[in-house]
Amino acid sequence: MNTMKVFKAFRRIVYVGLLIFALWYLNSLKADPVASESLIRGFVRTYGQYAAMISAYVPISLTEIVVALIVVVVLLLLVAFLVNLFKGRGVRAINNLLLGGMFVLIPVVLYVFSCQLSYGRDPIPLPFYETAVDSSEFVDIYNYYADDLNAVIAQLEFEDDGELKGEVDFDALAQDVYEAHTLADDDYYHPYKSNIKTMFSSVVFRELQITGVSFAPLGEANINTLNTKIGLPFTMAHEVAHGRGVMREDDANQMAFYVCLSSASPHLRYSAYVAYFYQLEAMVSETYISAIERDNLHAIDPIFNLSRNYVNSYWQGHQLLKDIGDFFNDLYLQTSGIEEGTDSYGGGTEIETDPNTQELIPSLYQKLFFEKYYRV
Repeated sequence: MNTMKVFKAFRRIVYVGLLIFALWYLNSLKADPVASESLIRGFVRTYGQYAAMISAYVPISLTEIVVALIVVVVLLLLVAFLVNLFKGRGVRAINNLLLGGMFVLIPVVLYVFSCQLSYGRDPIPLPFYETAVDSSEFVDIYNYYADDLNAVIAQLEFEDDGELKGEVDFDALAQDVYEAHTLADDDYYHPYKSNIKTMFSSVVFRELQITGVSFAPLGEANINTLNTKIGLPFTMAHEVAHGRGVMREDDANQMAFYVCLSSASPHLRYSAYVAYFYQLEAMVSETYISAIERDNLHAIDPIFNLSRNYVNSYWQGHQLLKDIGDFFNDLYLQTSGIEEGTDSYGGGTEIETDPNTQELIPSLYQKLFFEKYYRV
């Protein structure tokens, strides 16, 4: 009997060793862009497509269920380990510990394989407008978007505080997000899209200030439903971007902005405007155009500033666990190879001025605004 337990422990040691080796090997691949990209476009996509297909049959978040199950099992095994250890049953205790390690390592290996390899990919192939834009065109560009923003506002209904009125049809909004993502069409992206699902634990994630969680091993984009109605479309588009192989946070933000801005849905476009319209406002500041030119800017419905203030005040009112959320998110991003950590969310927003000519050096978001303007 004792021999069997020793053999079981030895077998589990081998399994744990293989899982650790797999983690080491996958992490080493991140340093080889060619090898990792080949693996991503081949095996990772195939795995992810089947994971998303299977996950689609379950209407609730499998991610939350799996995480809760792992936590419960590991805690039970930890208790069993301590009990057996104090009772002098060393082999049993080791078996408990090894089994707990396997329960943790298996999803971690799957996560690194299906997700973290993508952190080292080339930049996303969004159609950033690279032709120089003369400042004489800034007013026309701003007015084009100001008019569209006013048209969007006219199609939506608002509460007095600037939040959108009514209940959100989550399924319909998800379909709008899927449709918007078809605008980003390149073989760089995974051809399938993650299943958008609501989170039972939204109340906790709201205090952590985490609006969504993409879990590639299950092909799910899990959404915090206690986000603002204004911010929901952008969050959904961001998490779906992760599921399409766009893992860096700044890239996912840029992709979410691009598809929302280009969408026919007023809700999606409004979400994009609330997030990044300030990029256009900076473009037409007195740094880059004259006061006389600024007199020709079109006015925007005052409800827009109410909406932006509402979104800011909403999240300022839910900061109970913010420091914890920031700490673990920052740690996760840094261990994934993103040195900037959570600061990377702001990538692409940098607005610079040429020190010699005093002209605008467009940010990536401004280049996306330019792209749509000249395209349509």
